[in-house]
Amino acid sequence: MTTKFRTLWFWRRYHRGGFRQSSPWLPVLLLLGVFAWSLTSGVEGVRAAGDPLLEVLIRKGVLTPEEASQIRKEANELEKERDKRVDKKVTEVEQKVNSQVDQKVATVEKQVEKKAADWKLPEALKGLKVGVLAYVDYSAGARPIFMGPPLYTSAGKVGRNVSGHTGYNQWTLQRGYLNIEKEITPWLHARYTPDLTQDSTGDWKFRQKYLYAELRPPNAGKVLTQMKGEIGLGHIPWLDFEEHINPYRAQGTMPIERAGVFNSADLGVNIRGNFGGRLADAKQIVGNDHYDGRYGSWHIGVYNGAGYHATEVNENKPVEYRFTVRPLPDYLPGFQATYFGLYGKGNNTSASSFTTTANPSGTPFYNYSPDWIIHEGFLSYQHPWFTLIAQMFASKGNQGGNWTTTPGIPGLPIGRRANSLWTQGYSVFADVKIPIKILNENRLHAFYRTDWFNADQDHVIARSAKYTKLITGTAFQVYKNNLILLAFEKTWYGQDYAIQGGTGYNGTGSRVVAPGTNGSNLGTDQRIQTVYQISY
Repeated sequence: MTTKFRTLWFWRRYHRGGFRQSSPWLPVLLLLGVFAWSLTSGVEGVRAAGDPLLEVLIRKGVLTPEEASQIRKEANELEKERDKRVDKKVTEVEQKVNSQVDQKVATVEKQVEKKAADWKLPEALKGLKVGVLAYVDYSAGARPIFMGPPLYTSAGKVGRNVSGHTGYNQWTLQRGYLNIEKEITPWLHARYTPDLTQDSTGDWKFRQKYLYAELRPPNAGKVLTQMKGEIGLGHIPWLDFEEHINPYRAQGTMPIERAGVFNSADLGVNIRGNFGGRLADAKQIVGNDHYDGRYGSWHIGVYNGAGYHATEVNENKPVEYRFTVRPLPDYLPGFQATYFGLYGKGNNTSASSFTTTANPSGTPFYNYSPDWIIHEGFLSYQHPWFTLIAQMFASKGNQGGNWTTTPGIPGLPIGRRANSLWTQGYSVFADVKIPIKILNENRLHAFYRTDWFNADQDHVIARSAKYTKLITGTAFQVYKNNLILLAFEKTWYGQDYAIQGGTGYNGTGSRVVAPGTNGSNLGTDQRIQTVYQISY
């Protein structure tokens, strides 16, 4: 046994408490210590830093500093080796525990999957979505009462009629959609939407609003994308588009529908899509991801022309089309310019609808399918904090085919056909989100809208068959599309505009201008309105 090995052995036995007081080596060590101390008295030497035993052995002369350093080095290596063995053991235990946990989790997952496989969702419910959209309306105000045309005698006009008003204070249900949508395959969908409405007797009944098959063809290159085609009672190209920019359909119909030019659905076929794919992050950038084409969108359709709650009485099929461009998607993504057009015939074949007392001879007057043409220009800018709209439209006649000239107009010959009247309308709209947080979100909006409409722009049969409408109010976003609206609405009518109750908030398709109703003097109507929009 070498001196170095014996010294290492002594050092380890010391650290492990191996020396007892009765050990025979103790006197020898003490003598050696005294001898070594005598040889190294007054000399500090080199010490093995951090280990008192090695320092003592160096002072006693048992070890040289070099031997002590080597012993310390070998001891450190032994400690490292021991630590490695401990770490390896810990790692093995961890791996074993993790493996057992993974096996247990996998077993539980298989059990869950087996139970899920045992209960399968019925095929009819796969891809099915059901929702409701309803407007609960409370309005208080005054409506105009049409008292009839001015009185005439053989001497001519006698006096001038002044219509009256009637007050109202009532709850109504302005919409009651039950939306049922089904994904049959990725390229074939369907929708059925009955609308709860109240008839003239007060009875509540469902009226069909949408019922169509929806085909989703593949993209036509990079230009025509996200296409959807509808077959059945489906959307027309205009109103669904506008109602996704102006979010307050719950207050009332959009300007062109309010005027009575047409309504929002019809039987036929149509196809729509985007230009150039989708605008990335449209919801965050412009506040709306409907009609989110990067360079705009388009919609074309052919329809019966009668709308969704009238019977078709002619064989004409109007063509309707909308083209929207988003010219600067990277710089002004919220700005869009839109053109909407319609070409067809009004839904009227009556031969006697427009005879008047001015034609007492009863000469037949045929109103077979009068012209129905629409041109509309629309500018919009959408931002998460505000929306702006400016639009202008002109129509020749209307969907009902009853905005026409009539026989017996002074200075005009009695013809065999009625000529549709040209109308013109304008509207501006603004909606601003108010920067006041309620329940940690900016829920409050303020909105403003003004409509101008003239039912006889060329003054063919009336001088002032027009109205101006003001709508303003606030909206509170309860949750997602659930809203509470508080609005004020007032309408000023020209002296020759005539419709019982005024335009109200449902619009009108009935006759608003005729020689027999000139001078009706409806005056004004106004109301204060609260609406709760239910949406899920």
